[in-house]
Formats: sequence, C-alpha cells, structure tokens
Amino acid sequence: MYKPDMDTIGLVSPPVVMANKEIRPPSGYEGYLSRRAAATLLGFASEFKIRQLEKAGRLRATRGVMGSAWYPRAQVLALRDAAEVAAVKPLPGRWSDAALVAHLRARARSVVDLVADTGISIARAERVYRFWLTHDVHPVANEARAATARLAALERRSPDRIERDDLIRQLRDPDPTARAAAFEKLKPRTESPSSG
Repeated sequence: MYKPDMDTIGLVSPPVVMANKEIRPPSGYEGYLSRRAAATLLGFASEFKIRQLEKAGRLRATRGVMGSAWYPRAQVLALRDAAEVAAVKPLPGRWSDAALVAHLRARARSVVDLVADTGISIARAERVYRFWLTHDVHPVANEARAATARLAALERRSPDRIERDDLIRQLRDPDPTARAAAFEKLKPRTESPSSG
C-alpha cells in the first residue's frame, strides 16, 4: 500500500534561511559593515543601539539596496575606541571583552566599578580586570597598577592573620587532600590551651 510522505502532500514547507544569513555589501562598498555587523563589532546585542548612534550623528550610513544601511569600517572602529560608546551601553551582561577593556581605558576603575557600570558578573569582571592589568600598556592601566601596588603596601593584617586567611581559603579547595592539610594546620590554632 502506498503512503505519501508529508513533502509530497505539501504540508511541510521548507525552512526559511534568509533571516540569519549575513547580507553582503553592495558593489563598491566592500569595506563597509551592515548594521548587524557594526552592532557585533561594537559589542551590542541588537541593531537598535546602532540606530541610536546614527540618530545622534555619531555614525553616518550609506544606503544600499532596498534602503539597507552600511557603515564605513574605519568609522565603526573609531567609534569603538572612543569613549562615546560608553554613553550608549549594551544590555547588562552583553558586553564583549573588547568593550569592557575600552570601558576600563576611559578612566581608572576598580572591579566593583566595572560590575556597577556594566552589570556583568563579579567573576567575569575580576577575570577581565586581571587580564587588563597584566597585558595592557595603556596609561590608565599603568595608573591602576600603581594604585594596586599602593593598596598592597597598606596591608593592615598581621602575617599570622594573613596565613590564617590563606588556610581558610584552602578549606574551599576542591582537592580533599589540600582541605585536610589546611584543616590540620588550623586545628592547633583553634584549640584553647586552657581546656580543663
């Protein structure tokens, strides 16, 4: 007995692939970026922020086929490095690492400032901040390194307290042998000599 499949009947239509396809620039505009590509390059989650920058006069679009907007790559890259991008902030948690580093370069900030300004997680802010301090040669990074060194010199805890805090930190280690060793080192400290 013959059973027709769903394509033969015509009940299943082919999926539309055009929605996610990156469009190419018009002829003669090979160095230009689409609105979506410019948003990605600037670290924005949507094209709406690019429209805001265009309305504010910070980006100038060249119109292509069917009114599509195209932006010169050099203009988008210059805007990415400028502090003006900080005024139009991406959605919280949607900052690219490049946008976070550019935000740190604008002025000296701490990890707390980075979390408060951008809405990213503390762990990611610490990771980006650590990378920025280690690798960036920007003058603002040098200022932050100097401030970090000054704070380290102002340590008020005694060496015994620092050692104890390190042992407590080791109690959170995933390795059970490291936890056991830290516990054994901490045990004599917690026992009181006047037990009796």
